[in-house]
Amino acid sequence: MKKYKKVYFGYLLVTLISILMIGCNRDTIMNSNSTPVHITTGAYILNEGTFSPNTSGLTFYSYIKDSIYNNIFKPGHLGIFPDGLLRYNDGLFISEQGNYGSAGKIYKCDTTGVEILSNSVGNNPYSLCIANNKIYVTNGPANNVSVVDINSLATIKTINVGIYPQEILSFGNYVYVCNTYIYGGASDSTVSVIDNTTDNVVKTITLRKSPTSIVKSRTNNILVGCSGDNGTIFVIDPTTNNKIDSISPVNFGKDLSVDFNSDNVYFISNSNKILSLDLNLKTVFVAIDNPAPSSVFFNGYAFDYKSSIHYVANAGNFTTNGILYIYDIYGNLSESFTIGYSPRRILINSQ
Repeated sequence: MKKYKKVYFGYLLVTLISILMIGCNRDTIMNSNSTPVHITTGAYILNEGTFSPNTSGLTFYSYIKDSIYNNIFKPGHLGIFPDGLLRYNDGLFISEQGNYGSAGKIYKCDTTGVEILSNSVGNNPYSLCIANNKIYVTNGPANNVSVVDINSLATIKTINVGIYPQEILSFGNYVYVCNTYIYGGASDSTVSVIDNTTDNVVKTITLRKSPTSIVKSRTNNILVGCSGDNGTIFVIDPTTNNKIDSISPVNFGKDLSVDFNSDNVYFISNSNKILSLDLNLKTVFVAIDNPAPSSVFFNGYAFDYKSSIHYVANAGNFTTNGILYIYDIYGNLSESFTIGYSPRRILINSQ
C-alpha cells in the first residue's frame, strides 16, 4: 500500500502535471472498481466464463504497475464463451461463441476494452485473424471461416475448410486454418491455406491429428502444434506451404508461444505442464511444472519474450475464479492474481 504524506502545494502541482502528461501518452481505463489504470506493457486475459450469463470477461495485467484489473470490458460483461482475442492497430477484436450451434458475435473495442461496434457472425466463432482489412473467423460446427469487413463487421463471405476449424493465423499472402475434430465424432489432421486476396482455399496441408495451435517462428516459418498422436510440432515454409520439418513426440497440447530471442518455443503439454522445445537441437524439457495437478489446470499460456516472463492461466475446476500465474524466465513463480472464470486466451501487450 502506498503511504500518503503531507506535501507542499507546489509539489502537488508538479505531480498533477506529471500525471496528466503520462495520461496523454498512455491509454487509460477505469476498471470495475473505478480505479484509473494505464494500459502499458502487460497482458490481456480473456475469461470464457461458465454457462451462466455475465460470467465471462476481459482482464488486464499491467507489468509496469504489477497490478491486475478485472472486468475492463465496457459496457458490462461479454457474452457466452468469448475465445478469440486480437490487437490490431489501435483496437481490440474479440469473438464470442454464443450458444452451441448458433451465431456468435464479434466485437471491436478500443485498447481499454470499451466497445465501439459489435455484430453477429458465423456459428460458434472461435478464433480470428486480420489480413487486407478483413477479419477471418473460424466457425467450428459449420466447418467454415467467415470473412468479415473490418469497418462494419458485416460478413462478406464464408469459406469452407476442414472439420471443426479453431485456431487461425495470417501471414504474408495467406491465412492458415487449423482443422481439429468433433467431440465423439470425426477428426481432422489438416491446415487449410486461404489466399487472402481471392479468399479461396489454395492448398490443404496434411499433418497429424488435431492441429490446435499455429504461430510464426523466429525464422519466419510457420509452426503448427498437433495434440494427437503424442504431440507433434511441424515446420511449414510459407513461401511454398510445404512441410519442411517435424518434431515428435513432444507431448504437445496447445498454445505455442515463441521466444524471438532464442530457438526455444513453449507450450502447454498434454500432461498439464509448460514445456520448452529447442527447435535447433530438438530437445524438450519442463519449463514450468504443475504445482498441484489435481486442482490446477493450465488452460491458457503466453510467453513475453521482451520482458522474459511466462503468463499461465489456471482455470481450476472451471466453476470458480481462475488464477493468473506469472513466472520468470527460469520458471520461478513471481506473482499470482485471482481473475475471472475459466481464463483461456492470453494476449501480450508490448509497448
